[in-house]
Amino acid sequence: MKKAFKILTLFIIGLTSINSFAQTSDTSKMDNLMIYGDGFMFSVKEPVGWTGDIDIAKDYYSNIVFYTSKDDIKKGGALIQVYSFSKQDEKTEKDLEYDIKSYKDKYKNLKQQDFLVFHKDYKCFSKLAYVDKDFYQYTVYVNPGPKFKTGVSNAMNISKRPANEQELQAFRQIISSLIMLKG
Repeated sequence: MKKAFKILTLFIIGLTSINSFAQTSDTSKMDNLMIYGDGFMFSVKEPVGWTGDIDIAKDYYSNIVFYTSKDDIKKGGALIQVYSFSKQDEKTEKDLEYDIKSYKDKYKNLKQQDFLVFHKDYKCFSKLAYVDKDFYQYTVYVNPGPKFKTGVSNAMNISKRPANEQELQAFRQIISSLIMLKG
């Protein structure tokens, strides 16, 4: 009888402890998102007022996209795409140069300018490519170093106008929050 009582007591303590250790009663929104796929895993922070969406990401050739509303995307508002890519080497800046050259070949009026973005641990290579009053694409390639076989491509696309300060802040926050976990 004593043994059964001890087992029952331990069982009850275990059940009441589950809420303390395995679950949380805090219903606040989690803002660190874990993104993973075949051969990669990274985390990224969801900016306040933005939605990180993996369900529609494939429609934008991405692992995750961020937007303020789906209606805003339809109207040409800011869409931030994040995509893990396989690195061929550590010369990620050459990948960005190749992409910009492809845009130049496609859009004769393409302009570009430097767009500085920083990450405390990883190298960033970035450019703004645009055709006035048509589209603006802010592109940042993040190379987490030789320890990883993958990098992360980030692009913010907006139709007809450059990004405003809030959009730029959200984009920079996403990039600076990236943590490569596998790849």
